[in-house]
Amino acid sequence: MSEFTNELLTSWGYMVDATAIGDLITPTEFVAFTGGKFSASDSRITANIPSASASIRNFCGWHISPSLTCGILYRVADLRDSFIGLDVLIQLPATYVSRVDKVVVDAVLDPNTGDYVGDLLTEFDLTPSGLLRVYDVGVRDRKSRIFVKYVAGLDDANIAAVKELAANLVTHAVANPYGVNSEAAGGVSVSYNSTWAGHASATGLTNDTREVLEPYKVRGVY
Repeated sequence: MSEFTNELLTSWGYMVDATAIGDLITPTEFVAFTGGKFSASDSRITANIPSASASIRNFCGWHISPSLTCGILYRVADLRDSFIGLDVLIQLPATYVSRVDKVVVDAVLDPNTGDYVGDLLTEFDLTPSGLLRVYDVGVRDRKSRIFVKYVAGLDDANIAAVKELAANLVTHAVANPYGVNSEAAGGVSVSYNSTWAGHASATGLTNDTREVLEPYKVRGVY
C-alpha cells in the first residue's frame, strides 16, 4: 500500500492525499450560510463552489481541509541550518498539524509499495503550529533525504470561518452572472467585476479576504 491512495504534489512542495480533498463548502451549506436565498440545485452555485474552494486553497495551501494527510521530502543539505547538535528542527508547511505519522531518514521510495523506506525515527516532539524536532538524526550525507508524513487540517471552529468566506465568494460571483464589464444608461456609466458562473476570476480573492485568510496561510520550510 502506497503512502497516498491518490498523491497530489502541491505547488508548495508537499504532497496530499487527493482522495480526501473536496470542496470547502457544499451547496446545502451555502444555502444555510445565505439564509435560504438560493436553492441548493442552482447551477450557478454548483458551478462557482469549486473555483471558490480553489481560490482559497491556492492562497492558503492545500491543508485547508478537515484532517488531511500530507507528506514532504527534504534534502539534508537544505536543512543544514536547522540542525541543533544531532537533532533537526523542521517547520512543517501547514497551519495546523495534529500529528506526525512517520519520519524516515535516508529515505528512498520503494517502487513495489510506493512507500518511503529507510531509517525510521520515532523520537520527536511536535507543536500544533507544525514545529517538529526530530531527535538523534545524527550525521547524514548531505544528499540524504528526510520524509515526513503528517496530518494537518482545521478544527471545527476554523473550518466554519473558512466555509463562510467561501460562501461569500460564491455570493459575489453569482451577483453578476453574465460577465458584464460595464453598462451605461442616461449618461451614467457603471463598471463591474468581470465575473460569470464557473469562471476563476468570479471567485478571486479581494484584499480584505486575503487579510482574513492570512492566519491560515501555509508557513514552513519547503
